[in-house]
Amino acid sequence: MQRGAGAPLLSLGALRRSVPVPLLAFTVLLLAYGNTVSAVSGDTSGEWAFIAASLALMAVALAWAHRRGLSWREVGLADPAWPRHLLLGVAVGGLVILPVVAYFAAPVGVPGGEIGYAEAERATLGSLLLWALVRQPLGVSLFEETMFRGLMQALAVRAWGLWRGVGFVAAAFALWHLVVNYRTVQETNIAREPVLTALAQVASLVGLAIGSLLLSYLRLRTGGLAAPIGFHWATVVAMQSALFALSR
Repeated sequence: MQRGAGAPLLSLGALRRSVPVPLLAFTVLLLAYGNTVSAVSGDTSGEWAFIAASLALMAVALAWAHRRGLSWREVGLADPAWPRHLLLGVAVGGLVILPVVAYFAAPVGVPGGEIGYAEAERATLGSLLLWALVRQPLGVSLFEETMFRGLMQALAVRAWGLWRGVGFVAAAFALWHLVVNYRTVQETNIAREPVLTALAQVASLVGLAIGSLLLSYLRLRTGGLAAPIGFHWATVVAMQSALFALSR
């Protein structure tokens, strides 16, 4: 029996080739994992069990990607100049985050003229240093950069090309923080004003997407993940340290 005139039906094989199923499945599972854990536990970057689970998940994901043909260089784990690039990322991140830290010191439009953050108020200098030097780099910077700028970006660029791939990673990175950002805002005095709460959430997600683009640029420019890891660490630690200092 002959088919009528018109576009031919897309075969299952062609559909598989046109839709990057492994990339989409990886992204959905990763976002579901991050947001579900955040919904249950809030900010988990300081919890040893979450850090161990994340590092185990990262190892499994790296092994899976390597079996699918991604080289360590494509993932960003073959950078011979990683110490220099790590310091570069820290320096660039410190410069980029300065305006945000300055706003924390003089938050225009925030009730009371200051940002009150419950977690920073509960912290001690010792707990802050342990978080900044051990827990944050392992549970956040290393894990997220490997999963997003490493694995996801390699798969997305392979599937859609450079610009679409990097844009996809930026959107996914913002969505990864959807729940944890909401809960973080709820722990501040900004949550007293519904309009400010909504603006803070939107601004944060947009800022994360832009930050992801900068991280992807560093990944592409240096050829590895060391610079993005340093950038990520510097920005997060600078913000948390500023809130800690201002709460004293």
